Amino acid sequence: MQRRKKWILLGSSILIIGCILVTFLYGTRPKEEVIKFQDGTVYRGTTKEGKLVSGVLRFKNGDTYQGGFKDGHFEGKGVYRSHAGWTFEGHFHQGVADGQVALKKAGK
Repeated sequence: MQRRKKWILLGSSILIIGCILVTFLYGTRPKEEVIKFQDGTVYRGTTKEGKLVSGVLRFKNGDTYQGGFKDGHFEGKGVYRSHAGWTFEGHFHQGVADGQVALKKAGK
């Protein structure tokens, strides 16, 4: 009887460790997703742990942002294209243009 308890304990321990490893290895991997928000905005790109990482965000009015994200803000190199025709290209930090940027008007 004592021997059987040891085997059950060993088997349970291996199962728990296996579940933890699978969760750790596969649960934190980036994945490609399409997310549709209630306001009509659509995100197509990479997410990690449910957060936007990099991709294209298309707003309901037709504007798009392509680039990186961090904590729900534009982050790093990105391009914002307005439905009105102008393009804003450069680096973003916490959702705000940071450093040198290029603003181009449609047709120029």
